[in-house]
Amino acid sequence: MKNKSLNISLIIIISLSLLLPSSRSYAQSETELQLKLRRDFGYGGPGGDIQGNFSMSISGPENLIRVEYYIDGDPIGESVDSTSFRFKFKTDDFSLGVHKLSAVGYTSNGRVLDSNEITRNFVSAQEGYSTVIKIVAILLGLLIGVSLLSYAFTILLGRNKKSSVELGAPRSYGPLGGTICPKCGKPFSRHIWGLNIGMGKFDRCPHCNKWSITNRVSPSQLRAAELAELGDAKTDTEVEVPEISKEERMRKELEDSRFDDI
Repeated sequence: MKNKSLNISLIIIISLSLLLPSSRSYAQSETELQLKLRRDFGYGGPGGDIQGNFSMSISGPENLIRVEYYIDGDPIGESVDSTSFRFKFKTDDFSLGVHKLSAVGYTSNGRVLDSNEITRNFVSAQEGYSTVIKIVAILLGLLIGVSLLSYAFTILLGRNKKSSVELGAPRSYGPLGGTICPKCGKPFSRHIWGLNIGMGKFDRCPHCNKWSITNRVSPSQLRAAELAELGDAKTDTEVEVPEISKEERMRKELEDSRFDDI
């Protein structure tokens, strides 16, 4: 009986020891200041490079009443706005190079709390602009490369390949759906290699081989385009009888009169 009671006591002690660190960790996260940095207007690049207008803000305990902000241990300002305790600053007001941002909070019951540190490299406006230009140039290069690859795919996958589907018959347009060529008005399946440019997909029509910006259309619109395609084909196959001029008619009558009995 004593051994059973001892085992129960050990289980309770072990359970409490497992719970206590969690409770202590939760209490620390409640009172710890969390410093956050936000870009208002400017440049923020890889490696922690920043330039322009930024804001520091704090999240902490509910009884926080004042926050002081520091750069490299030197005070740069404070905030008593309990909504976010936000403080704005410009990187141009400080020397170029690596800086450490931090904050100290004061609670209503007299506690002083230190925040985490954020390390950033303040760069010049010229360096920030040049980096942005390089990034834009890379993106434009990728955009042009994707466009060229899309065009190459259309050629390799059969530019002049004709569809075996009968005109006017319903057809499947695949997972990307179908669209209608704004050039020739014929329906076709949207290609996976088409280039998305925001306002639509820059794609090539397999019927007229022309590139244009297309959008996915409804099945009813596709069906109407299929029927119109059939109607156009019938019109093209109709043979038009050319009109005979008056002179040609008289000449034909004279030639035919040779065979009449006199």
